Amino acid sequence: MIKLIREGAKKYPWILKIVMLVVAVTFIVGMGWFGYEQSQRPNAVALVGPYQITLQDFRRAFNNTYRFYRDQLKQEKIDEEMLKHVVIGGLVDSTVWTLAADELDLDVSEQELRRAIMARKEFQKDGKFNPQFYYRLLAMNHLTPKQYEAQRIKDLLAEKAKFIVQDVAALTPSEQKEVQELAARQTAEVDDEAEIAKVRERIRWQLLFQKKQRALQAFQAALREKAHVEVREEYL
Repeated sequence: MIKLIREGAKKYPWILKIVMLVVAVTFIVGMGWFGYEQSQRPNAVALVGPYQITLQDFRRAFNNTYRFYRDQLKQEKIDEEMLKHVVIGGLVDSTVWTLAADELDLDVSEQELRRAIMARKEFQKDGKFNPQFYYRLLAMNHLTPKQYEAQRIKDLLAEKAKFIVQDVAALTPSEQKEVQELAARQTAEVDDEAEIAKVRERIRWQLLFQKKQRALQAFQAALREKAHVEVREEYL
């Protein structure tokens, strides 16, 4: 399965992005995948600075990721040990961005939280937020509104922090020149100025996107090192 992930990351990079998104969002359908009681395990399976990743959070994320591989990627044989490391890595990275939000002194207003929750399709009926769906679905997942809303705040803070880091990234004059050269080569036989402009803009956005992703990765790696991450693998 490790080979599958590596090959998929090269051929279909969107698959790995979806997997990491699934891991980051701890709100999922289903609980109790493992056959032991929570009282038999310590509550924290990882520490990220002042934050803990609880056994409950890990279980939820693992269940959801497992189902993604099984139902969406149609994997019949899933290496659960490997998947545990993928999941805990994703949860650690997600928590690292909570630290980034703290350092950037970000916050989420009640209005922002309300809009984010009401926009989720699983809480809607006929295109509108349905309070009954909201409370029922949370209850099915053994979550209180307070627990879910606390997690959504963390997610929104992480999104804000990532946006700020990405927004700093910009193409340098030499990179802008590279855009012009690449576009010129790709449009050497094109006379339509509008088409040339489209190609040039597409290349610019591709290079800028790559630079933003590198900025995110570098910032995340620095934060992770600074946070003194401790993963208790024996409790996974």
